[in-house]
Amino acid sequence: MKKPKANASIYFLARKYLAGRSALGISRDYILTLIGITLGVVALITVSSVMNGFREDISGRIIGTLSELRLSKPEGGLLEDYQPIIQKLEEQGFTAAPVARTELLLRNGQKSAPAVVFGIDPYRHKAVSPLLNQQSQKDALHGILAGDLQPESFNEGGIALGSGLAGEMGLYVGDEVQLISLLFNQPTPFGLMPMVKKLRVKAIFAAGMPEYDQSYSYVPLPIVQAFNSYDHQVDYIEIRSSNPQKSRQHQARLSSLFPEYKIEDWSSFDASLYGAIRFEKYLMFVILLFMFIIASFNLTGNLLKMISQKKSELGLLKALGYRGEELRKLFMYQAMMICTMGIVLGIILSTILLVIQDKTGLVKLDQAITLPVKMQLTDYLLVIAVSYLLTWLSVLFPLNNLKKINAVELIRRNA
Repeated sequence: MKKPKANASIYFLARKYLAGRSALGISRDYILTLIGITLGVVALITVSSVMNGFREDISGRIIGTLSELRLSKPEGGLLEDYQPIIQKLEEQGFTAAPVARTELLLRNGQKSAPAVVFGIDPYRHKAVSPLLNQQSQKDALHGILAGDLQPESFNEGGIALGSGLAGEMGLYVGDEVQLISLLFNQPTPFGLMPMVKKLRVKAIFAAGMPEYDQSYSYVPLPIVQAFNSYDHQVDYIEIRSSNPQKSRQHQARLSSLFPEYKIEDWSSFDASLYGAIRFEKYLMFVILLFMFIIASFNLTGNLLKMISQKKSELGLLKALGYRGEELRKLFMYQAMMICTMGIVLGIILSTILLVIQDKTGLVKLDQAITLPVKMQLTDYLLVIAVSYLLTWLSVLFPLNNLKKINAVELIRRNA
């Protein structure tokens, strides 16, 4: 038995019911539904793109300060002979630099502050971390603000300070500062005393992250090794590739090349911050879905109203041979037409707003920081899929009312 062909008049009737007597192609009853769907799509795409922009901005600052990838010993062990590892990394097309890390006390006169101190090789580290290069016009909040990091003078006893830390200590380029160990590990005739080292401020930098600017500083590698009582060991190796956007792929590749070492990408360096941004994006997406759900309720009410008003016509259509499935399609087509119009208008409007913001930086968080945006195809596809899904769900209840229509009874009543 052949399957009956779809009735082509269903689509025509759906358009007529949707337009009503309006010349705009959509009746006034459905205007609010269309506006609700459009605003829902605009909100979902715009917020998702802004959160993508924040994620990219934060990742750029983390990578620019703490590097893209990190190689270390499992369970916090020290790297003994790290030069062959760096050589192998460079042969694979990566840039690498050794780092020793510790926490010390900075003192300038009567002022003191705790600091996270990184011991670095300035020749190598400037290629890994853009933070130690001069600030660019594109990003005035990242890079060296004052002074410079000349490897020769830096290795003679220099220190680079975060802008917040330098401001708290009242330090400027050329000033002297004391590094003091938090441990009493230096033997003297008077017993064990904390190790003290005088350094001269060579540069002041901005990382664009307040917590980094307030606590980070860089000194020559041998100084931290001395404070940590290392021989020639380091804590880890920082790594940078030519394409930071593919850090996960690079991490997998390096994990296979160095199976005995721990390879981490930038998202694990400040996992709480990165996790908060991702969670906030998903949370905002779910919250804004309620705007779309409200529009779906409006659509449900309109369809129930239309089914009630058109009972006689629907009964007549049943009497003329239209099956229940075809009548359900009639109202499903209407809902999908409204949804499609709302999606198209929402995508156009949100894209225009996002492009304007991206090109002009019209909306600013403050005088120096513009609201970042990044459009992604996956966000657009997700919003489209969710919009159609919610529209389909909102139509299911009204369609159940079609089963209650008795064609014979309605014709007899209207005869």
